[in-house]
Amino acid sequence: MTNWNSLVGSLYAVQYGAAERLGEPGLAMPPNPPAAEAALAAAERRLGVYFDVAFRDFLRVCDGWPRFGTIQLYGSGDYAAGEKWRRDSAFAEAYFAHETPGTLAVPAGYRRVLVGKTTVAPRFIMMLFPAEPGVGPSACWDCTAGIDLRYPDFGVWAEHEAAAISYALSEEIADRRCLR
Repeated sequence: MTNWNSLVGSLYAVQYGAAERLGEPGLAMPPNPPAAEAALAAAERRLGVYFDVAFRDFLRVCDGWPRFGTIQLYGSGDYAAGEKWRRDSAFAEAYFAHETPGTLAVPAGYRRVLVGKTTVAPRFIMMLFPAEPGVGPSACWDCTAGIDLRYPDFGVWAEHEAAAISYALSEEIADRRCLR
């Protein structure tokens, strides 16, 4: 089980430190404040899904994050409500329909939900959530240009991504030191 307070706190500290060292304040965008239970329930109703424990726990620690590395993670108020989320979801659905047909097929009893994306390249973080309680487990997908990686839940994806972000930022700092 992911320790969200630790992951969010340590990743923010890494990003903030890198922003200061690299002189790029945009890297230091903090996570959003925690979501209230009422906001989570409202998002589930709008989407017609049931969030799994890992995703719900993440939103209880930070209700989205404008800059999780290069990924914008949406908050509960965005799902099926925000214009940017709707536009990005439509773009993601077009990607699956036209560029990679058959990718990330949605099994009966589930709904595909965009939970994050990048602006750098077509990269989408998608969740498959059950539309009814007790249908089965959720899954997280990291989809980039036809290379679609499946994770058993959002926590496993976030741990993997946070480690990659930390590594990339330390390499960037090291590379810049070598160029001096």
